[in-house]
Amino acid sequence: MNKNLPQAITMVRELLAGDGDVATTIGHALDGAGLLVDPERTFGTVLRRTPQGWAPVAPAAQHVEAEPAGPEPTELEQQATDWDAACERARQLADAARTTYRSEPDFVSVRADGDTVVISLQITELSRWAGWMSTLGIVEHQLVTALNYVVCGRTTIGDVPVSVLAYDLPEVQLVAQAKARRPYRHGGLIYDLAVGHKDITGDTWYFHGDYSAEGMPLLSKDGRPERCSLAAVVDMLGPILPVREPVAAAQGGERG
Repeated sequence: MNKNLPQAITMVRELLAGDGDVATTIGHALDGAGLLVDPERTFGTVLRRTPQGWAPVAPAAQHVEAEPAGPEPTELEQQATDWDAACERARQLADAARTTYRSEPDFVSVRADGDTVVISLQITELSRWAGWMSTLGIVEHQLVTALNYVVCGRTTIGDVPVSVLAYDLPEVQLVAQAKARRPYRHGGLIYDLAVGHKDITGDTWYFHGDYSAEGMPLLSKDGRPERCSLAAVVDMLGPILPVREPVAAAQGGERG
């Protein structure tokens, strides 16, 4: 028996007493509760490589040889093919970057990570890092300082995402502290509380002058009244990036 059936029956009974278009109400309620199967979704679909490309394997018979792919690939098959192509472009770019930069004194390694290329550098002079940023097209607001010993710059070469890891660059933190209007140090990093910070989901967090009992800045998401500590936002949704728009914070002494 479908394990969803008892819950679906219970929901139908509760909704039958409603007013208006009861059938539509029940249908939407069941769909919202995840009790209806959407034929457009691909949950459970498994693809395997064949000489003709990617082809689906029925979940109940994954040990059976799949039929050759048809002339028109499904959306899932096309996504798999596109992913393969993106990974191949990343591998080619990594090989090219290795050839181009391996003689540079700062260069440590380069590798393809799925569809992304990761370049590792060891830099002890700020001027050298500025040169790499210019060469690779990294702008200041794309810098991520997730750890106190590495700075990550993000860019795109061609259509391949590239992450550049710069190790042993303490000057970056000194510069960040000098530029910050309201600096706060947490986990070895400098956060400017005068501007908002965008998390990995795209939401922006703002500081309005409130601190926890332990002295940790409290942030609110997109102006909402709920508060969350800077440490919690960094741990759960970090790294967080500063945004350019200044925030009018409440008056009070700076801490950090």
